[in-house]
Amino acid sequence: MILRKVGAALAAGCTIIAKPSPETPLTTLMLANLAIKAGFEPGVFSVLTTSNENTPSLSEALCKHPLVQKVTFTGSTRVGSLVAKHCSEQLKKVTLELGGNCPFIVFGDCDQSQALEQLLALKWRHAGQACITANRVYVQDTIYDKFLEKILERTQKIKIGHGTDSGTTMGPVTTARSVKKAQEFVDDAANKGAEILTGGKASTQSGGYFFEPTILSKVDPTMLISREEVFAPVLAVSSFTSEDEVVKLANDTSMGLASYCFTKNIDRVWRMMDRLEAGMIGINTGNSSAAESPFGGMKHSGYGKESGKDVAVEEYLVSKTVTLTLSSE
Repeated sequence: MILRKVGAALAAGCTIIAKPSPETPLTTLMLANLAIKAGFEPGVFSVLTTSNENTPSLSEALCKHPLVQKVTFTGSTRVGSLVAKHCSEQLKKVTLELGGNCPFIVFGDCDQSQALEQLLALKWRHAGQACITANRVYVQDTIYDKFLEKILERTQKIKIGHGTDSGTTMGPVTTARSVKKAQEFVDDAANKGAEILTGGKASTQSGGYFFEPTILSKVDPTMLISREEVFAPVLAVSSFTSEDEVVKLANDTSMGLASYCFTKNIDRVWRMMDRLEAGMIGINTGNSSAAESPFGGMKHSGYGKESGKDVAVEEYLVSKTVTLTLSSE
């Protein structure tokens, strides 16, 4: 995450101050150490670490400091809104990569094996803790039962545990509150009529904050899992009948980071690219992120882009119009 920001800023000729999450400061500190070893001058790439308690005050001070000309933030929509508010006082340039509530649409004419492999890789990596992970899966009713059975069968083979343990295929969530949030989403869905097909509770696994990979069926738009980003190994699966219906369901969210669609119908491919409200769209793939492609969303998922050959560095530059008149003498 930090490489996207630091790499573009340095390429544009900027110095940069990075404030990593208090929960994950070591990778950013290691990157700064490597920069020193590579010969970067002191002050070109600086890191400020802080506690959870002091993060708000430090972040506000950085956003409002007169020497800071540009702010880029990755995190929740709630905090991103605060960052934008702080920066608005001095009209500073801002890039916000915020939350997602990404739909994963499976049409009856798709390659089911392809859709299944992409879904499993997309959803369960990092225990569901990725902004572009599949949050809501919509499967066309003609293949719903069969496809859901395949998801369930493969998910039940996941082994949770420490990353260095032999056979582990999924690790923990990052904090205790992540476990609590996941349980709240599952309980809310169950209380409103969803069916828990597997998982549904915190794991007894020791040594971390583990939550069982969970699949919910019979999910409807009133449930928290449909409306908000869960950021945990909880997957909501629903059925749909028509293209118009699923487009409405997919777009029925304040987020607009990524959307995924699986179909062999080329006409539908072009329609879905146009109709889905997301900054990134994966067609027959669950991987819409690459160094050479712009990364960013729309709506409450933020604005501005990271990565991409033409746009990443541009976010750290200011265009100037210069008009020069030469003397006629």
